[in-house]
Amino acid sequence: MTDWPIRNDWGEKVIADGGKLTIESGGEVDIEAGGVLKIAGTQVTASAAQLNALPPDGVLGLAANYVLARGQHATVAASDTVVTGLATVVAVVAQLDDDPVDGAMHVTASIGDQAGAPAAGSILIKTWKSEDADATLVAATTFSKKINWIAIGTL
Repeated sequence: MTDWPIRNDWGEKVIADGGKLTIESGGEVDIEAGGVLKIAGTQVTASAAQLNALPPDGVLGLAANYVLARGQHATVAASDTVVTGLATVVAVVAQLDDDPVDGAMHVTASIGDQAGAPAAGSILIKTWKSEDADATLVAATTFSKKINWIAIGTL
């Protein structure tokens, strides 16, 4: 006797291991009020409106064809070039992970021109210190500070 992929099991339909449920064009699955959707035993709690708001790539606020890269960099100079793993970078943000010290108080990040300085897919991370009481910023003199960065670009 052949095992059927769908069987009745104490009031529920069970699709056997290796079985598949296909909804043909025009068909629908409707979970009525009070019903739940579970994936691997975990209930999905997002509303239908929230699920419909997700873009196809699944990352909110990120335009099509863009991806995120992120990392942590330990400074070696006042201006460091960091390779992101992206083909091109369109935006970057950076923040000190280490506490500020007199020789490294602030950080900035730049995508440059992506054609030469820095090379495409790289970013510039610059650290700064205050020069005097009026908080004029100059290149940092203390290095090995950890900087967290996030870049948006293409692969």
